[in-house]
Amino acid sequence: MTFPHPVTARLLEPIRPIARGERYEDPLDAALKDAGLGEVDGGGSQLAANGEVAFAEVAIYLADLDGALQLTKETLENAGAPEGSELIFMPEAARAPLPFGRQQSLVLYLDGVSLPQQVYSELDFDAVVADIEKALAQASPALHDTWSGPEETALYFFGSDAEEMLRRAEATLLRTPVCQNARVVLRHGQASPPRREVRLPRH
Repeated sequence: MTFPHPVTARLLEPIRPIARGERYEDPLDAALKDAGLGEVDGGGSQLAANGEVAFAEVAIYLADLDGALQLTKETLENAGAPEGSELIFMPEAARAPLPFGRQQSLVLYLDGVSLPQQVYSELDFDAVVADIEKALAQASPALHDTWSGPEETALYFFGSDAEEMLRRAEATLLRTPVCQNARVVLRHGQASPPRREVRLPRH
C-alpha cells in the first residue's frame, strides 16, 4: 500500500460481501482515490453461530488521520452506516476507536417453517418489501440486505429512528400473511437500550 495509516471500519451491520462492496467499499475507495487520500484494501465479515453476519469490516489505508479520516467517516455515513460502527486504528493500542454512523435498524425475521404452506406458496417477496418501504416513507430505499437461515429469513431495514420505523410499518406488518409470528428486532446502536425485540401475532 502507498498510504501509511491502516484503519479498519467496523460496521455494526449484518451485510453480506457483495452488498458490502457495493454500499461501502466501492464508494469509499472512489472518494479516497479521487482526493488522493487513501484506498480500500478489501473487507470481511464476522459470522454468528447460525451463519448470519454479525458485523462487517472494511480495510482502509489513509494518507493521514485528519482530512482523510474525516472523508472516510463522512463517506461511510452518507452510504448508510449504522450507529455503533467504529473506525479502528492499527495498532489498536495507538488510538481509541472513533465511533461513527447515523442509521438505526429494524430487522424483520420472517418465520420460515411454521406458517400455513399456502402463505409460502403465495408469497411475493418483492411486493412485501415494496409495501414495507412504502409504509416507512423514506427518501431512499430502506432495505440494505437480506439473509436466509434454516428457520428464518431476515430483512434488514435502516433509517434514522428504529422506533419510528416500527410505528410506520406496524399496520403493514400486521396485515401481511408472511409476517405472522415474525420477530422484529430494533437496534439503536450505542444508545440505551441498544436493542429491543417484539414478536408479531398470528392471524
